[in-house]
Amino acid sequence: MTNDFHVSLQNVFEKETQLILAQKELNKIKRQMDIAEATKAKALCELENAKEILQNLTTKLTNVRQSKQSAMQAAEIVKTQSRRFEKTLSLKAVGYESWKQELDHARKEYNTTITQLDSSKQELTKIRQDFDAVLEAKLAALQAAGEAQRSAKLNSERITELSNEIATMKASIEQLKLASEQQSQEELPQDMEQNKAQLVSYYQAAKEEAHKNLESLRSEYNPELVQSLDAKLAKTIADIEALQDQIKKLHSSKMDSMKLLTSELKEATETLEDVAGEKNSLKKLVFSLRTELKQVKEEQDAVKEKEHTAEALCSNLTGELQGSEGEAKPKLGTVEDLEANILYVQSVKIQKLQLETEGARREAEEMKRKAQELKREAEKSRALAEDAEEKLQLVMVEAKEAKAAEQRAVKEIKILSEVGSLPYSKFNGTIMMSNEEFEALREKVKKCEDLVEKKEAIVMAELQEIYARKNEVDRKVETSLKAIEETKAAAETALWSAEMADSAKVTIESELRRWRQQQQKVAPDASSQVLLAYMLPSTEITIIGKNILHHGIISIVGGMHSRSLVQRNEDNTKKLTFNSSSRPQPVASQPANAECLNIMLRCFVKCAKPNAHCKDRQTLEGRQNKKTKNFKK
Repeated sequence: MTNDFHVSLQNVFEKETQLILAQKELNKIKRQMDIAEATKAKALCELENAKEILQNLTTKLTNVRQSKQSAMQAAEIVKTQSRRFEKTLSLKAVGYESWKQELDHARKEYNTTITQLDSSKQELTKIRQDFDAVLEAKLAALQAAGEAQRSAKLNSERITELSNEIATMKASIEQLKLASEQQSQEELPQDMEQNKAQLVSYYQAAKEEAHKNLESLRSEYNPELVQSLDAKLAKTIADIEALQDQIKKLHSSKMDSMKLLTSELKEATETLEDVAGEKNSLKKLVFSLRTELKQVKEEQDAVKEKEHTAEALCSNLTGELQGSEGEAKPKLGTVEDLEANILYVQSVKIQKLQLETEGARREAEEMKRKAQELKREAEKSRALAEDAEEKLQLVMVEAKEAKAAEQRAVKEIKILSEVGSLPYSKFNGTIMMSNEEFEALREKVKKCEDLVEKKEAIVMAELQEIYARKNEVDRKVETSLKAIEETKAAAETALWSAEMADSAKVTIESELRRWRQQQQKVAPDASSQVLLAYMLPSTEITIIGKNILHHGIISIVGGMHSRSLVQRNEDNTKKLTFNSSSRPQPVASQPANAECLNIMLRCFVKCAKPNAHCKDRQTLEGRQNKKTKNFKK
């Protein structure tokens, strides 16, 4: 017993350990399941985040594409403007690459010319500064030369006076000698000696005075000063010659700048001519827009007439339907009930057509409103074009005035150059052109440059505005034309669908007449109720035997209704039950033959609609062929 008890205890312990291990494994599996669910939730969150990121990236991609398209459109606009303003009409036949290279080359040359113009302007300012400094040095040198000339004149006058005095003194000495000789011959020797002593003393005093005067003159007359003055005079003459050379260079640079101004004015006139051409093209575009608006109005009137005809047709159809509905309701399960249901379907279709025509009419009204807006915008663009024409005329007048001012400036420069080339005073050609005249010429050149730049900037801004408005008008016209085409297509489809509905109504009525004629020969509860079961989606019937459905479909499709065939299969037919409502509903479990009949009838209904798919017809024909083969076998 004890051994059995120990064995049982061991078994219990083993089972408990196994249970504990199983619980641990179960907990481990649960933890793994929780981890898997957490990872799954995390993965789902990451998937949603990835989807959001994908959507954001797609939106960004679409935005980038739109920006790229807008950039491409802007680039195309810039290209067209560059073609128009840079006159590259002759380069269109060469090709895009060569045109691009030449355009880049022209831009580079334009940039180089601009840099050269800036450098030349800087050099001109430097030369003007140097010229001002040289003028100041020249004035100082001229003042020093004038002072040296005045001092030289004074010294020369003093020297001439002293030389005259010395000559007079020598003449007086000779006269005194002659007189003394005569007196010495006539008078006594005593008197001669006295006179001689007096004369000697007088002559010595005069000689001393003359020596003093000569020394004072020599001290006043400094040869080094004269040499320095001569050197300064030569230096000033060299500076004057250098200034003349610089003035010649300035004159040549001014002539070059005037040539550049004339070329820029020519380019401005060419751009103005281009603007005039663009104005003419805008006028033509406005005229074409007016003609298109007239055509659109005519088309809208035609669409309205079609809509009125469609509305009249729909009203007639609704009246007929109301009249037919006003008649006595037919019995359930008969051909009259089938005809009433078909007329109900046709009334639904006619209501849809009425809604479509109303939508088309509203769209036509919207298009009319848009056309009026476009007309107003075209009038605004025409007014803007007229304003641009007036501004262009003003710019042309100002350009002519600038040309006249340029010609006057050129004439003045020529006159000044001719005057500058003439010989001047004894100091080797001093400049007769004053600073005021030079500043006036410089101001005229600056005014011409500023005027040309301002007019060019104004014309470019106006052209850009005109092009932007033209592009907006073109886009609006394109959108309006597209909308008009869409409304036309919608109206045509509505009319076509109405015509198809009429034709479908006629065909259905003819088929109903034919079925009535056949109903007199065939049992009425076999074929007509089967047609009711699958023609309308709300019919409810019980399951019908396979043979009656099969042979009923064949008799309906082939037009061979046989009383003996129906009587032979009446034993397999179950009772048809209908609800109290006017529209019965089908049972969910339909046999294959009923499905075939349903497909056939749905295909028949779809063929009355525009753009209907006929896949059901193909499947029906395939199944019908299989059924006929099986039936023949």
